[in-house]
Amino acid sequence: MAEIIMRKLKIFNEVNGFRVPRKKLAVVFERFLKREKVGGGVGGNFNVNLIFVRDGKMTELNREYRGRKGTTDVLSFNYEDGLGEIYISLDEVRRNSSDIINEVLALFAHGLLHLAGHTHETDRKMKTMIEKANEICG
Repeated sequence: MAEIIMRKLKIFNEVNGFRVPRKKLAVVFERFLKREKVGGGVGGNFNVNLIFVRDGKMTELNREYRGRKGTTDVLSFNYEDGLGEIYISLDEVRRNSSDIINEVLALFAHGLLHLAGHTHETDRKMKTMIEKANEICG
């Protein structure tokens, strides 16, 4: 029997008045899968839940899982069996950029790279992640 590889993006929006750019996010997801070569081969499932939240929820997550006060723009959680979650704070996005859609796409790409194992604890790694995110966003 052939193995079934699942690569799926599910989007949840907890922010009233925000129209999610689903098609653009799907394009970023597909580019990421091709460029990073994730989700292929044995055990290659790669499923992502993308959740848009307000600062209150992001502050709770940031405190609970990172031990930090306040909000942040994006958090990624990598679970077993190829499942990951990416949370994006729309409040933080709106404070940081006048181009909401492109900022959301860039943060989504950034979160995906974290799920694939990329980090940015040094300036060099941060530069690499920014370059990769820019490539994925097109």
